[in-house]
Amino acid sequence: MKGKVYLVGAGVLGVENLTVKAHDLISEADVILYDRLVDPTVLELARPGAEIVFVGKEPGDDPGKQAELTELMIAHSKSGRKVVRLKSGDPFIFGRGGEELLSLRKAGIDVEVVPGLTSAVAIPTIAGIPLTMRNLSSSVLILTGHLAKTDGGRYIREHAKFPGTIVLLMSLTNLSLVSKYLVEGGMNPERSVAVITSVGGSERLKKEFFRLGELVGKDYRRDGPGVVVIGEVVEAFMD
Repeated sequence: MKGKVYLVGAGVLGVENLTVKAHDLISEADVILYDRLVDPTVLELARPGAEIVFVGKEPGDDPGKQAELTELMIAHSKSGRKVVRLKSGDPFIFGRGGEELLSLRKAGIDVEVVPGLTSAVAIPTIAGIPLTMRNLSSSVLILTGHLAKTDGGRYIREHAKFPGTIVLLMSLTNLSLVSKYLVEGGMNPERSVAVITSVGGSERLKKEFFRLGELVGKDYRRDGPGVVVIGEVVEAFMD
């Protein structure tokens, strides 16, 4: 019996924002390998007897864990099992889905990618902040706020003059430093910023509004996932 690996996006904020295809695959899987931010309600769809394994990585974890995970997917697939590699959001947005796809293909494994709602788009939408809007923004730039230690802020500064909406993922723990680099790169410190954090579901999203310059030097740290939106669309929807 031939096995197969599905790289599945679990979307955001639970089972209600899951695609139908992802729902079906999770319900049928023999093995589910899930990431740190996957909502527990999604895992409840697993059939009785399915093997459910946490394979999430914390910041600072040994990079070798990724290779171990790939070997695990390969082993389960070669044993004839239907494997769902479950990632929060979309597999290809800062989720190493591309790396896993290439590794599995190189190993001759049958693999399919199933998209999911990325937090970069879905969370602002649910929070009532459009990323594009006529006369305000006709483009969107998605950046990771997880800074490379040897970069010195160059990556952030290079994008500071982007004229449209900027969405930052993985940025809450160092938002003050990211804001500093954006201002140093030429972004107006009066530009509007929305920080959207999840505190338990779509009905419990928390929105905080700032001017970019207010965040520079501010000890802004929040636990859990969050999305930062910068631009004129934020100004229009401040409440």
